Amino acid sequence: MGERKKVFITGACGRVGTALSERLRSRYDLKLLYHPSRIPEDRNEADEVVVSDMNDFDAMVEAASGMDAIVHLALSKGREGDTPVQRSRVTVDENIPGDFNIFQAAKINSVPTIVYASTNHVSGQYEKDGVLSRADAPVRPDGVYGAGKAFGEALGRFYSEGHGIRVLCLRIANCPGAGTDDPGRLYEPGFSRWLSNRDAAQLVWRCIETEEVKFGIFYGVSLGGEKKFDLSNARQLLGYEPEDDGSLAEYRNKYSS
Repeated sequence: MGERKKVFITGACGRVGTALSERLRSRYDLKLLYHPSRIPEDRNEADEVVVSDMNDFDAMVEAASGMDAIVHLALSKGREGDTPVQRSRVTVDENIPGDFNIFQAAKINSVPTIVYASTNHVSGQYEKDGVLSRADAPVRPDGVYGAGKAFGEALGRFYSEGHGIRVLCLRIANCPGAGTDDPGRLYEPGFSRWLSNRDAAQLVWRCIETEEVKFGIFYGVSLGGEKKFDLSNARQLLGYEPEDDGSLAEYRNKYSS
């Protein structure tokens, strides 16, 4: 067995970051980025911890040193009570610069792989029109947040083709993260938007391990959403096979009552 890879997870204090850390810890040596305002009390002693903001460029360069992969989940959601315009400014003022910091830190440190947490909102207009969302279709964001993630995908392609970093973008739909193991709402067959924690972890480790894929965009959903999202390239290129289904009768019965 080869040496364990070292993986830096940004946004590790969030629900998705927490769930991924729990499920990837047996496979990789983890370095976790915690925001200064959200440091969990029950940290795992096996993990290396960085307490910083993704918008601190020097700190991100230092944190990326020696890593085999970066899983970039960190995202500023703004403040409670923000207006739509204020939330949009958070995308422009905080999240887009943070994405640049991570990609540039990877370049400086010769980190070979970035898994970038994008969103289904990059193609949200297709969903609104009832059209199947495909990774190879033109982007059609349904808001400034989705447009910001589309920029992150474009930035990833530049760093892949321009600097030789493997960049794999996951358009994550509804992933509740740590603390729940079901969709949390009603989904009819074919229209699920749920990504289970187990399937999220599988997608991430497949992205890290499938070294022949140099750049790719993939939808992050479990089974049951085939009328909304095309998973064919994730299956063909990554070997992704979802294990969970958000449209099962047990969930429909649970959330329709």
